[in-house]
Amino acid sequence: MQFGEGLTDRQAADAVRGRIDWKYVLGLKLTDSGFDASVLCEFRKRLCEHNLSNQLLDLMLSHFKQHDLIKPRGMQRTDSTQVIAAIPLRKSRAN
Repeated sequence: MQFGEGLTDRQAADAVRGRIDWKYVLGLKLTDSGFDASVLCEFRKRLCEHNLSNQLLDLMLSHFKQHDLIKPRGMQRTDSTQVIAAIPLRKSRAN
């Protein structure tokens, strides 16, 4: 969602605090106070440090299959070029 809307970490954290659509997608209560923008940067950092990006993708695909959002036997793939390219950009914007 953050990448799709072209938001910085701070803007994404603000969206979680103030937008109903973001709260809905994240499964949060309307009264949820959200989180600090540093959480997003730290999350990405831990994914990279521990090589967990594929595990996260597999978990997401499993969840999507359970909820009939994708075909059970379909082949899913991702092109991480844009994501990897966006990480240094996001870091420089945050500074």
